[in-house]
Amino acid sequence: MKTIPSHMIVSFRCNVYRFVLTAVTMIACAGCSGTKDRAARDREQVVVAIEGDVDSFNPLFAEDVTAGEINDLLFPGLLSVKFKSADGTKEYAPLLASSWEYENGNRDIRFHLRTDASWSDGARITSRDVRLSYTLYGDTAVASVRQTSVEGLRRTPDGRPDVARAIETVDDSTVIFHFDHPYAGQLFDAGLPILPAHIFENLPRTGLRDGTTSRQPVGAGPFLLKVWKPMEEVRLVPNGTSRLPHPGKLSEVIFRVVPDYHSRLMQLRSGEIDVFPYVNVDDALELAKAAPQFEIVSLGERFYDAINWNNIDPLEYDRSHGKHIQPHPLFGSAKVRRALTLSINRKEIVDTYLHSYGRECIGPVSPLFRWAYNDSLPPLPFDPKKASELLREEGWRDTDGDGVLDRNGTKFSFTLKVPAGNQLRATIATIVQRALRTMGAEMKIEQVERSAFWNAVGGKQFDACIAGFSVPLQMQLDEMWGSDLERSRFNIPSFRNRRADEILAGARRVARETDYAASWKEFQALLQREQPCTFLYWLNDLVAVNKRVRGTNIGILGIAYRAEEWHTEPVVASGR
Repeated sequence: MKTIPSHMIVSFRCNVYRFVLTAVTMIACAGCSGTKDRAARDREQVVVAIEGDVDSFNPLFAEDVTAGEINDLLFPGLLSVKFKSADGTKEYAPLLASSWEYENGNRDIRFHLRTDASWSDGARITSRDVRLSYTLYGDTAVASVRQTSVEGLRRTPDGRPDVARAIETVDDSTVIFHFDHPYAGQLFDAGLPILPAHIFENLPRTGLRDGTTSRQPVGAGPFLLKVWKPMEEVRLVPNGTSRLPHPGKLSEVIFRVVPDYHSRLMQLRSGEIDVFPYVNVDDALELAKAAPQFEIVSLGERFYDAINWNNIDPLEYDRSHGKHIQPHPLFGSAKVRRALTLSINRKEIVDTYLHSYGRECIGPVSPLFRWAYNDSLPPLPFDPKKASELLREEGWRDTDGDGVLDRNGTKFSFTLKVPAGNQLRATIATIVQRALRTMGAEMKIEQVERSAFWNAVGGKQFDACIAGFSVPLQMQLDEMWGSDLERSRFNIPSFRNRRADEILAGARRVARETDYAASWKEFQALLQREQPCTFLYWLNDLVAVNKRVRGTNIGILGIAYRAEEWHTEPVVASGR
């Protein structure tokens, strides 16, 4: 999935999508450069294999998982977070903020900033950076993917977030967040990555997405961006001045683009890469048994895959520039979407391909959140007969005998976009194609290069797609499910529902998130009725790590979480 991330993607910030790409020529080049690098690199370098390129080095716009992880290493937040798996709750610790206290009946939070932190160009970090960052996140002209993270701040009389008045700079080392009301996610929303004001304040807001700040970032985290070779690699080096929390211990962390899964596996075995995220279950089991130089680490059930049915007409959305929204001619009906889910044997997919490392998914609330997960809601069954009945009820019949359902002259024919290079998703696409063919639905499969895939998905220009989501650690799902499609940029199926919006808004009004358990369970039941997408499975993602790499904190908070602690042991013969 991408994703998903920085505010929701990895750590406690979002990082929502995990997409992949493939090209034969790139595979060959990746293999050649890997051999050369293996001979040249010193033992204090660690290479992480990634499936595709990074979309942005700017937290305002980064949308995929790898970008979010890297941005977390470049840019500081006010806080760091620890996830308590026993009950699915979080606790926060100082980072850029040395301390904080609640005021005004918990409506406000006063943060005291460290006075010894600076940007990589030597400028001191002050409250002005915090204020400017949140101004950018909330500015509709900037069109940040994290606009919903300012929704809880003080509002204007007409109900819009008033970031200018909500973030008060008392002095250089003190900043007050004025919230509209107390709610459980206040610290979460105050944890967005902070950007350097002296770099951004004089830049035109409408050009930030494509500006040089996304390619040559000035950061303050434990690493700096040294090299970015698009479609090849990203090299990070220690930020020697960082106190957030300290410079990285490795000489370099290299994120190498290796689009083909089998090439990644081969380079792991040969020692050209050290960290292999999202290794297939069968390969992980084989590595654990036959290759003792590797450790297999679980990320936990934070990631799910889904077949996203575009609920809206993409042609009309594009023609009207998003101003006119009408139902998709095939997938605008909840009954049709339900039929499609009933047509797919999701349990067989889990049993065959994920074994004990996955489970059927009923909705976007992870089982990690034990207090919010609706364990009384069973997955929809595999029921092709019922699926056919639902399609007939909606008027879909094969009137011309060509084997494809039609209605009012429209064929039930569509294209499923799949990010290229992911073996599991490609396999699932073929299984779904075969299953829907028996129902009279014609589905073509289009494997799409990563950036083109995201451009199509983000612009709503698709019929259906397979995309994965790394859910936020804070139970605030506005960005993924809110009806305002301009603000809810991660609402891939473009699902719009008034009751869902009420539940999402209510989550921002409770003092303790666990008090909202009943509403989240209702939300899961609502999505199961409406089936905006076919939730496939929760994937307990596995990561293969060469044991020469020590100090990793790979888990629920991501692959590169606390990468500043990574260090290496001498290379052993069996590993190279």
